[in-house]
Amino acid sequence: MLNVVEEMALASGITVPLVFVMDDQQTINAFAAGYSPNEATVVVTRGALEQLNRDELQGVVAHEFSHILNGDMRLNIHLLGVIAGIVMIGSIGAFLMTGIRDGDDLRRAGTDIRVFFLGLLLWLIGSIGVLAGRLIKAVISREREFLADASAVQFTRNPDGIGGALFKIGLRGSTIAQRHAEELSHMCIGAPVNDYFEFALFHDHPPLDERIER
Repeated sequence: MLNVVEEMALASGITVPLVFVMDDQQTINAFAAGYSPNEATVVVTRGALEQLNRDELQGVVAHEFSHILNGDMRLNIHLLGVIAGIVMIGSIGAFLMTGIRDGDDLRRAGTDIRVFFLGLLLWLIGSIGVLAGRLIKAVISREREFLADASAVQFTRNPDGIGGALFKIGLRGSTIAQRHAEELSHMCIGAPVNDYFEFALFHDHPPLDERIER
């Protein structure tokens, strides 16, 4: 694994990133994290190391290096921050609505009503904002995944590497059993959570067959 990462770093002209392995995850997945190319970290699952051959693993690493070079990590961090802020607005609104107590006089009752409607407004803003944020995140993520797949082919000059890895992801799965998997979904090469019951508009990843065909 380290040899593959060093080769890709040399080919792309950036500092060799830190490498971590998620030993408790037997599915196939990987993601890059960090705020700049010189502070990057590449994380792969144990399943990726055990189930992918060298060419496929090279394709996955090249895919993640594309995210590093294209500034996707910084974009991902900004997206997470924006969505977290919107969620906080909705949470404050919900707290204001549920925190109202029965008043003993008209003045207290009037104050409670105003607080309730303020909370309702904040909750609506937060709820609509989260949906809009998820939609924007999904659209950007899908385009970035296509770009990273294409860049992986350019780096490795071997379309079968990333293509084979994507095929195995579809065959053996990419879900990650971690509490924050959904929040990091747009950073992973494969969808870390099952999204069968979500509208396609909110999917962070394009269909695997479309990615392989490209």
